[in-house]
Amino acid sequence: MDDANEDPSALFLESTRFWIQRVFVPIMVCIGVGGNTITVVVLTRKRMRCSTNIYLTALAVADIIYLLFVFFLSFGVYKNIHDRKYELYWRFSGLTHWLCDSASSASVWLTVSFTLERYIAVCHPIKGKVLCTENRAKIIITGITVFCILSTLSTTFEYELAINEKCIRNCTPEELKTMQHMSEGQVNTKSEVSKERVENSLKGQNANTTAATGKLLTTNDTSDNDTCCLKKFTVDTELTNLGKNRAYSTFMSWFSALGFALIPLILIATFNCFLVHAVYKSQNRRKKMTNSQETVSMSNENRITVMLIGVVFLFLICQTPTASFLIYSNFYEPKDLATEHIHRALGNIFNFLVTVNAATNFIMYCILSKKYRTTFRALFCGRRKNRQDTLMLSSTRTRYSSYNNGLRRNVSEYHTPRNLETQSLTGIPRSKSLMTRPPGKAKSSDMNF
Repeated sequence: MDDANEDPSALFLESTRFWIQRVFVPIMVCIGVGGNTITVVVLTRKRMRCSTNIYLTALAVADIIYLLFVFFLSFGVYKNIHDRKYELYWRFSGLTHWLCDSASSASVWLTVSFTLERYIAVCHPIKGKVLCTENRAKIIITGITVFCILSTLSTTFEYELAINEKCIRNCTPEELKTMQHMSEGQVNTKSEVSKERVENSLKGQNANTTAATGKLLTTNDTSDNDTCCLKKFTVDTELTNLGKNRAYSTFMSWFSALGFALIPLILIATFNCFLVHAVYKSQNRRKKMTNSQETVSMSNENRITVMLIGVVFLFLICQTPTASFLIYSNFYEPKDLATEHIHRALGNIFNFLVTVNAATNFIMYCILSKKYRTTFRALFCGRRKNRQDTLMLSSTRTRYSSYNNGLRRNVSEYHTPRNLETQSLTGIPRSKSLMTRPPGKAKSSDMNF
């Protein structure tokens, strides 16, 4: 802590660890997990089923997994996490990094997939009817998941558990005499073999009595006298031989920077520009058209496209700094401790932007998608309204029954189910589009997102 006060770079690193890892990350995880869970519930409704929504559902699931493991990794900045009692946390650290990287990589390529799918549907509508299907979306999502899991699998083998010991203080003369007395009472200390057994016995006894605190009282034999010190054990992770391999680390750095940062960002930015241009042309065409049915269909397609453009813009804003920093780190490695502190602090900031992206996608759906808001209200606010309608209907029936002992009712006030069915079969359709729509053609409102 004293070094952090003296070195500005170390102070900057400690500040980012406190505010981002301890304060902002838990807040964003709570918001993101709750919002993405709601998104999964809404997008899996029957009226919301389409290929685009399948991609968005998979993206929400990947974001939930990423947020949970980011929160789990944020515990590493707490000082007491290195105590021996938290050994299990560090033992599975490599597995946690692997799942976190897999979820983050899957989110990136899922964004590329639905951007490309929307480009085909808008700019090439004839091909879109063949290529943009629900089954094809499920196959692509499965392929992306398998690819991201296998391509990041080696991450779990880069770390291993490390147990460190530190001498807190030297023993007092009384403690030293006590240990010497214990050793003399057990065996003859003049024999080298017996002396080795005494030391092993003492270590075993003291380890049993002080296992809860992680401290061990040991003796160090010197040529002049015997000394002892009180040790404290801490747990951490260290790189394995695979993680220390220069060729492997260089390959994985460039593979991550290109495969999960630069190439996806270029593809997303390119197709997003095409989508923006397509929406602009569609708006101009819509002003010149007189066919109301085609105008409504075009408007619904534009709503979906505009919503996805908003999601992609948020992705680009949050992911571009991380991608740029990964590429920069491959060219310029830190040469001194101060530069390393700055790199780690910037890594905390840029990784937090990725967390913000994973946690706020549902906000874009709420703002830009009318159908998402309608389905949300029907799911979470409709139950209360249905209960109120049921109570009103019950009170109305009670009032009719009490009037004139229930012997006379006005037929025009309500109908039996059979009367309703008969009316729907013999009456005039309410919407003209129901009569003019060709058989088998989907309603324009079915595509309204």
